[in-house]
Amino acid sequence: MKIRHHLRQLQIFQEVVRAGSLTKAARRLELSQPAVSAAIANLEQEVGFLLFRRNHYGTELTLEAEYLAEGVERVLTSLKHLGELSDGLRQGRAGKLLVGCKPGMSLSVMPRIMADYLSDYPGSQLSLQTFSSLHIRDAVSEGQFDVGVIEIQDDMHALDVTRYGIRLYLVLPENSPLIGHETVTAEDLNGLPFICLDEHHQSTIKLRNVMRAAGVNVHVVVSTHLFPSAIGLANQGIGHTLVDALTAEQFMTRRDSRITVVPFEPSIDLDIAVVTSRYHSPSRQCQGFLPYLHASIEACQRYSQQFGTRASASP
Repeated sequence: MKIRHHLRQLQIFQEVVRAGSLTKAARRLELSQPAVSAAIANLEQEVGFLLFRRNHYGTELTLEAEYLAEGVERVLTSLKHLGELSDGLRQGRAGKLLVGCKPGMSLSVMPRIMADYLSDYPGSQLSLQTFSSLHIRDAVSEGQFDVGVIEIQDDMHALDVTRYGIRLYLVLPENSPLIGHETVTAEDLNGLPFICLDEHHQSTIKLRNVMRAAGVNVHVVVSTHLFPSAIGLANQGIGHTLVDALTAEQFMTRRDSRITVVPFEPSIDLDIAVVTSRYHSPSRQCQGFLPYLHASIEACQRYSQQFGTRASASP
């Protein structure tokens, strides 16, 4: 027989089981005893068997009711959890939020953002996915990631984009003839060994344009994929490089750091973006996370422009 009883009947049945009598259950539920008796009678009619027998000590469960009570307990517990989940989803603090982030900021910035968010929403579950900007762009476009932090890419028509600029600074190896300069220009770099990112990376393209405008060439000795790799190569004395202020600051805290970091003129910014899908509506949790993300990256943008001249301590 298909059971069509109401949730309230199950709750009353559960309380009678716990209290051991109809009278005690009615008192706990703040109901009249006839109301409790009627609810139990209706439930018995629906399930098709007797639930309670009276004895000298009060109300006794039938064997069938004992099995039913176990199932009711599971159902009501599941419904309670479902209600809590619904509340969490409505308030934007439930479900898993998938955040894609380019490698550099995945190590330096995103952990702080997530810590701040989880401090305010401790019931949330976040997933940090570190991939190339191209991979993140596609994953967000397809709805696989909720939000991404990437370097500006071609073909971003499927994304809602908020752009930021992170200032790049020149890293001088300890053997550089430019040590002591407060600012370095394109002309100063003429003929000096340089470590750049791949030829299609925006930092390399922008640097070549600046150098070409100044009538000088970039003398590339090593190319690499990531800013942390470039600054590590500069630390070995291989050449000069441009890196973002966040990578520079993080590297300069290392005990083996032998680099000097100075402003480069004309200034070059790394264009990054916070992206969400234009065709997949963001969840409530994503909507709650975005203000933390934007506020932090805006702060990084301001900090990078004020980073100024820094020098590492000698090893």
